Order: sequence, then C-alpha cells, then structure tokens
Amino acid sequence: MLRITLICLLLSLPFGTAHAAPGDTARAAIQKLAPMQQLKGFRKSALPGYYEGVIVGQVVYASEDGQYVIRGQVDNVTTGANLTEDSMAERRLEALATIGADMRLSYEPPKPVYRVTVFTDVDCPFCRRLHAQIADYNQLGIAIDYVFFPLSIHPDADKKSADVWCAPDRKAAYDTVMNGHKLDRITCDTPIVKAMKAGTDIGVNATPTAIGPDGRVITSAILMTPRRLLAELQKTPVAVAAETSP
Repeated sequence: MLRITLICLLLSLPFGTAHAAPGDTARAAIQKLAPMQQLKGFRKSALPGYYEGVIVGQVVYASEDGQYVIRGQVDNVTTGANLTEDSMAERRLEALATIGADMRLSYEPPKPVYRVTVFTDVDCPFCRRLHAQIADYNQLGIAIDYVFFPLSIHPDADKKSADVWCAPDRKAAYDTVMNGHKLDRITCDTPIVKAMKAGTDIGVNATPTAIGPDGRVITSAILMTPRRLLAELQKTPVAVAAETSP
C-alpha cells in the first residue's frame, strides 16, 4: 500500500515542474516584454546567470530565475568587451547567411578584398549618394551587396524595388532608379519580403544600414566615404575580411 501511495504522489506533481526545461523561466520573463512578438535565438548568455534572446530586433537578458531583465548594452569592464554587440554581430551573420547571393544585388570588383552588405531603399537620399560612389568602392576592392529594404515612409519603394528585381538587367534598372528615373512596372516573384524579415529580426530600421564581414554595423559617417570605409575594413581580421559571397 505504501508503494502505491508514493507512486500516486509522484504522479500528482505538476507536469510543468517535472518537465520544465532549463531557461524556461527566463524565456517567459523576456517574452513578457512583447507578448505578441516572436522571441528569436534564445540561449544561455555570456553574462553569468543570465539567458538572452532577441525580441523586436534587440538583445534582452533575463536572470535564470526570471526576476531581473536587462535591456540595453552590457559591457565586461575587465576585458572591455561589449557582450551585447558581440552577440548581435554573431546573430547578424546568422541572419545574413539566410540571404543568399540570389537574394542580393552585388556590385563588385573582379577580385574583391572586402564585402559589405547594405540594406537599401530606392527612395532613400543617402542610399542614392552611396550608390553614386559605387565605382570608388569597387576600385578600392570593396564589394557592395545590396539587400532591398523598402521603408514604410516611402510608399512606392516596395513596388519600385520589385520593378528593379524583375527587370531583365537588374543592375541597369537599379542604376536608373537611383538616378531618379522610373521603370516600367513589372511583376514577378521577389525575395524582398524575406529579406526585410531577416533585416527586421536583427534590428534594421533605417537605410542605408551596412554590415561588415564581422557582423558589426558600420556607421553612416564611415560608410559614406569610400576611403574611410576601406580604413575601417582594414581593421577587420584578415580571415574574416577576405570572405566572399557564394
């Protein structure tokens, strides 16, 4: 009788208590910040005692017991490392890996030394300024991979982006649009929605947003000047900098 009683007591324990996975409490704490948004890349953090995940394009940390949540930058004062940016750089590279060469519009020299991904909007003035210098970037050995990211503040940008993508000669079409001219309206299947989702998941919310070969965002002040961009890329480890797209 005693044995049966013990078995009954064990079976009466709450299911969640017996089967809770490590980090479930921390996951729930982060999800509370934005219940309707998907939590991405949840994992144990380099911050001791914490888990982390990306929600609404931002890294958020939660203590293992779910009592504390951290939003914002986390630095290691001993090593000087920015744990948040290190984590986001890794996540950006993972997201960019889902945007294959067949989803990009690439302007590259014969033998690229560096490759930069730029989220672009065809109606963005700064994107047009950048593209006006595309030959200068290429001459310095820098390949620019454009990923279409039409902003909602430019109501017709999504259609114009599709016009470029569906054109027989995409580069010629992009050049035309970036010079302020219109294209014939063409429809076809495009990767634009998928590319926008990947960008949004890693916090892209403006254009041009440039991501270097190490996964870090390049500031506009550096990006918009070809030689400053080259100097910045030269600081990147050679093994990473020399990578090219498939």
